[in-house]
Order: sequence, then structure tokens, then C-alpha cells
Amino acid sequence: MDQPLKKPEDCQDMTDIRQAIDTLDQAVISLWARRFEYVKAATKFKANEMAVRAPERFESMIAQRREWAQEQGLNPEVIEGLYRTLVTHFIEEEMKHWQQGSA
Repeated sequence: MDQPLKKPEDCQDMTDIRQAIDTLDQAVISLWARRFEYVKAATKFKANEMAVRAPERFESMIAQRREWAQEQGLNPEVIEGLYRTLVTHFIEEEMKHWQQGSA
């Protein structure tokens, strides 16, 4: 990010808007990548496949993200869908990583 983001109300045109959105999206993707590094690191603390899948944790995490979405004025169903898709993928990747480490 070369220059600070303009506030939405300070944008002068669609170029400003698009630049800000692109910058934010890049930051979000960077954060997802960083999150994935933690997911992989978690495998060293998990003794079996059930611990990797952790269905209770998954559901409680989804419920918390729904609350956070609501607090931010976002649609909880949309945020839940995003998280279910992404975290399901991360769990599958974590499972591969865990299986390689336990082999």
C-alpha cells in the first residue's frame, strides 16, 4: 500500500473507489494466506484425524463469525458461506499436511 486509503466519502471517482477496493482485497488475501500458515502449524498439536477436523470447533467458529458479521452490518449467511467454503478447504489441506507429518 503506497499511500493511505481514502475514506469512502473522500473518493473523487471510480478510480479511487476501485484502487481502494483492490488494496483491501489484496490485504484480505494476504491475511487468508497468513491464517493458512497457522492452520498448517496447528497440525503438530493434533493427535488424530478427528482433532484435525474438529467439528465442534468448526461450528462454534462459524457461529462466532456470524456474530461478527452481524456486528459489522454484514449478511451473516453470506459470511457463513464464505467461511464454510474457505475453512473446509483449509481443513482438507491441513489433513494432507497432518498425514504427511504422521507418515
